[in-house]
Amino acid sequence: MENLYKQALAVFILIFISGCASYGPKDNKLSVILSGTQQAVTNLAEKITITEDQDLIAKYYNLEKKYEELFPVLIKCNEKYALTTTYMSTLEEAQKSLQRLYKNFDDITDKSYMLESIYLDYDAKLQSINSSAKSDANTTIKVTINSSEDEGFFVFGKLSYEQNLNIKRFRFNKPTQNASQDFVPGYYLFWLEKEDRVGEPELHLIMSNGKEEEKQLVLKTPK
Repeated sequence: MENLYKQALAVFILIFISGCASYGPKDNKLSVILSGTQQAVTNLAEKITITEDQDLIAKYYNLEKKYEELFPVLIKCNEKYALTTTYMSTLEEAQKSLQRLYKNFDDITDKSYMLESIYLDYDAKLQSINSSAKSDANTTIKVTINSSEDEGFFVFGKLSYEQNLNIKRFRFNKPTQNASQDFVPGYYLFWLEKEDRVGEPELHLIMSNGKEEEKQLVLKTPK
């Protein structure tokens, strides 16, 4: 019964994508990302459901339910407004993380964290869309960052589920206390750096409530 439901969902998504072809963007990048993500989640079930890790299994099913809620909404949004390149890139990176988790399943120790992070990222996106007057996914949130004690730190960031990847995906154009940048809704890691002082990445959920489109953060100053 569960497999039948997943097959029905897949057919639904494909029909929706096909229906958007005449009105939405001419490329099929979103359909490729959503299809790849669904396949990655389905593949993970083969490994996760046979483990005895109840927390991991619960995190998996939470993520599965959330993407089943989000993906049809994204298809509608893309049909109406065309998702931005930045928005699409966050979806693509989530897909890559899920594929990486499947490929290196036995070597990755923070499986539950990765699934929970992607779940929260998807949830932030879904709630932001639902709170938008036009159900538009392209609403961005201005993130302003200060340091807790000192100024002049550069602000870096990456997606939450990239915690163990040695990358700096974002760099704010100005140092603290004037650092600000627009972000699509999601779950992020931000940290401060100045010379040889590097702060610990801090997790922050960035989402829109339909009223305020700005979030102010104060990050710990590295010693």
